[in-house]
Amino acid sequence: MQNSFLREKHGQLYLVTRTGRGSKRKEKWLPLPETDRDLIEKTLLSKEALKEEIIQFPCMNPECRNTIPMTKSQLEDFFVSSKKKYDMIIMPFCSKECRDKMLEKHGGSIDEYKR
Repeated sequence: MQNSFLREKHGQLYLVTRTGRGSKRKEKWLPLPETDRDLIEKTLLSKEALKEEIIQFPCMNPECRNTIPMTKSQLEDFFVSSKKKYDMIIMPFCSKECRDKMLEKHGGSIDEYKR
């Protein structure tokens, strides 16, 4: 198995390649030249800008055609935070009515769970 990623140490950017078999793991740190560093920084900035682009995420009710406008980073936070906080995946719906229709179809309404 091999993984590669970027790390910064003492102001220098490195390409770290990690290989491993079983419990044995090796890392190789290769310093990146200044020209590569500039290119990578520009690439990472454009990647961050794309995360703030607004997308239209579909409502999770299959009978609904509505979409939910949010940024890619909001969508990522939505799924990751619910998994980390509650150890479950929470599906986005466009409205309370859409959510309730799906719950009725698949196991009861929210009011039943509040008791």
